[in-house]
Amino acid sequence: MRHLIVPSVDTQHWLEVLKTNNWLVSGLGVVTIETGEKGLPLAEHAPQEDDPIWLGLTHALMAREVNKIKHWSDLLDRELYQQFEQYWPRSYEMVGDVLIVRLEEEVKQHQDLIAEAMLERISSARIICADNGVTGKFRVRDISPILSRDGNISTLTKIRENGHNIIIDPAKAYFSSRLSTEREGNVVAAKQLANLLDRPITISDPYAGVGPALPSLIATEGLVEAIFAGDLNPDAVELLRYNLKSQVNKANYDFDNQAFCMDARKWRSDKNLTGSTDLLLVNLPHDTIEHLTDLFPLMCKGTMSLIRGWAIVERQNLDGVRELIEQKLIQHGAREISLTCKEIKGFSASKIFIRIESWQIFP
Repeated sequence: MRHLIVPSVDTQHWLEVLKTNNWLVSGLGVVTIETGEKGLPLAEHAPQEDDPIWLGLTHALMAREVNKIKHWSDLLDRELYQQFEQYWPRSYEMVGDVLIVRLEEEVKQHQDLIAEAMLERISSARIICADNGVTGKFRVRDISPILSRDGNISTLTKIRENGHNIIIDPAKAYFSSRLSTEREGNVVAAKQLANLLDRPITISDPYAGVGPALPSLIATEGLVEAIFAGDLNPDAVELLRYNLKSQVNKANYDFDNQAFCMDARKWRSDKNLTGSTDLLLVNLPHDTIEHLTDLFPLMCKGTMSLIRGWAIVERQNLDGVRELIEQKLIQHGAREISLTCKEIKGFSASKIFIRIESWQIFP
C-alpha cells in the first residue's frame, strides 16, 4: 500500500489534508518508520507522488493488514459485480461531504446500489452525486444527486483548506483543491511585496470563483489594505460574498473589500479600480494570457507590483509564452520586469499547467 512519508511534527497537518480530500485509507493507523518519520496510508485515487500538492514529500510502498477494510464494491451482489466488473467506477471525488462519481452507461441503471454501498463504506460522504460532465456558459459541472444520508440533496458544502473554512457548491461554481499549495504561495508573495512597499497592499482577484484564495491573505494581520474580488458567474459571486464576509468578520483589522459580478476585462472602466492594485491574481487558465493586457490598467503606477497567474500552455511553447508576456508588459510601459513562467504539473500529453509570476513597475 502506498504511504505518504511526512516529518513527525507535520503529521496532523497532512492528516487534515488527506481527510479533507478523502485520500486517507480509513481503518489503518499512522505508522512510524525507522527514520522517525510517519507513514500515512493513501487511497488508490490519491494523486501520484509527482503531484505538486505533496510539496516534494516522498511516497513509499508498505505491506499493511487490510483484511478489515472493505471497498464499497465488496457490498455489491457478487454475480452482479462480475457481470459488469469492467464498468464499475474505479475512483471518485470528494468535495466537502459531497461525493461525485462518473458512471459508465452500462451501470447507470444500478446507480442506487452504488450510492447505497458508497454511503455505507465512506463515512465522510453525506450525498452521492453522478458527474455528467460540464455544462452551460460558465462550464459548471452537471452533477445529479443520487442518494443522501439524511435526505438533504443540497450540494452546498463546506471544505477546510489551509486552516480556513470555505462554503462551496460544485453544482454552481468551479472549485479545485489542487491549487491549495498555490494559494499558500500567494501569501508568501504578498508578504514579500508588502515588506518591499512597507505598507499593506491592495489585492485584486477578478476570477475569484467562490474566493478560496482570499482567506489566508485576509488572515495575515495587517497584510491587506483592500480586496477587490469578482467573477462572471452570479452563483459563484453569491458564495464569494458569503465567504468574503465570513473572513472579514474574523479579521482583527479593518480593510476595504468589495465583490463584483462583472467581466474582469471591464474592470478597467471603473475609475475606482484602475491604478489600484498591488497584487493581481489571474486564475483563468485557458484565457489568462489573452486577458492580461486588459488587466494591466488595474495595476498601481510608479511602485513595484506583482501579477500571479495560472495558464495552460503547450509544453513546447513555454519559452515562447514567457517572451510573449514580457513583450506585452514592455508594450504597456512596464520596467524593472522580473518574470518567471514555471510548470506546476502536467495537463495532458502535450500541455502543461504553469504559474506566471511577474514583478514590475508600471508607468
